[in-house]
Amino acid sequence: MVVALDGGIASARGGDAAARIAWAARGMRTTARLAEEFARARAGARGPRIGVSLVLEPKTAALALALADAGCEVALFSAVSETDPEVAAALAADGRIAVFAPTSAAGAGEERPEAAARLDAEHAAAILDWGPEYLVDDGSHLIRLAHSERPRALDRLRAAAEETTSGVRPLREMEAEGALRIPVIAVNDARTKTDFDNLIGTGQSCVLAIADLLDEAGWAASQRGGADPRPHAPAYAGVAGTRWAVVGYGPVGAGTARFAAALGAEVTVVERDPVRALAALHDGFEARCADEALPAADVVVSATGVWHTLEAHGFALLRPGTAVAVAGGIDDELALDELQAAGWARRPAGDGLAEWIAPGADHGPLVLADGGGVNYTAAEGNPVEVMDLSFATQLAALTRLMRDDLAPGVHALSSEDEARVARAALEVRGGSADPAPSRGRPGGAAQPWPVHRYRSASA
Repeated sequence: MVVALDGGIASARGGDAAARIAWAARGMRTTARLAEEFARARAGARGPRIGVSLVLEPKTAALALALADAGCEVALFSAVSETDPEVAAALAADGRIAVFAPTSAAGAGEERPEAAARLDAEHAAAILDWGPEYLVDDGSHLIRLAHSERPRALDRLRAAAEETTSGVRPLREMEAEGALRIPVIAVNDARTKTDFDNLIGTGQSCVLAIADLLDEAGWAASQRGGADPRPHAPAYAGVAGTRWAVVGYGPVGAGTARFAAALGAEVTVVERDPVRALAALHDGFEARCADEALPAADVVVSATGVWHTLEAHGFALLRPGTAVAVAGGIDDELALDELQAAGWARRPAGDGLAEWIAPGADHGPLVLADGGGVNYTAAEGNPVEVMDLSFATQLAALTRLMRDDLAPGVHALSSEDEARVARAALEVRGGSADPAPSRGRPGGAAQPWPVHRYRSASA
């Protein structure tokens, strides 16, 4: 940010799409370093055809352009609800990227869900028909589409890398059933992705996106229906003092809870895994079942990546005015289809908010971003420094997929590749790691195994 003498504030990234993409590229120095290594490794070889399926905003555009600069043929797909049309138009105008996403607000069909769904299906089919040899997928939607409805795409598709937790889960199911016909690297599971993107980036960006939406709507916890058990409860003036229920305590849930608490929220965690629930308790949060936590919450965040996490029963527990959002997320993580079938009515309640009202009621809970991942549908996603690590990890995965002849199935990124990404990130940020000992032992033992505390004198 640039602060003027008169107190005015301006963004250093500029206003138009090209300027925002250039700003993102300048902040993604690790991605640039890995892209250079990728290009050197491919020197003299034909550029591979790479399909990218990610939320389309400036950082993703910078990744696509980095791949094009490295000599790849690149196509990019993004769903209507996850696309910045100005960024899509700027990429299409570059001429090197085949863009399968709306390039104008009018073409996005934002107010016509059925039209948007049709357009998404057309674009998803079209990028597979384009014939990618490698995929960078998000939610494994294109991988699953190829295996279920467009098997001819598998004639050319050699391998893929998956970005998300919710995408790795169905891939493991496919692998267990013998249905997965290509090798896929679970980029999501790499430490350079999950430990930063999920825990830090998604946690931060979701909390701030929720706060921004509620600020703009003038939402107040004290305006919610029902008696507030706190004496002298203040009107909403930020996150501080509001009560949050975070459902799920994986990396995304843990990050969401920590950032909400850092801004002053009182956080209760709802978690089915007793070990994770215990971890939440030791991290300083309450751990309660949903039936206890939901009625008391001002804000409810689903952070599971599991279909129908918050069902109609859960919505019925919420008091009117409770804000409900999804962090990370998959389709239908909130069971809005159940509410609709049960006769609940959706009433627009401001930019990015809709009130869902049960039959016979006057008011109901407020759903943010129509149940989509709140940070990327109602905001600009994770910080650039975090996505720099994620996209550099994707490039490390692509390098391995092109170098090694992996069998069909789900594969982990090697610890060597994790270290390579981390070292590059440290270097561009001015840091370093202590070098590993030259005489390391198997298992990392600090001393030869026969040397121990209870040796006899004769030994």
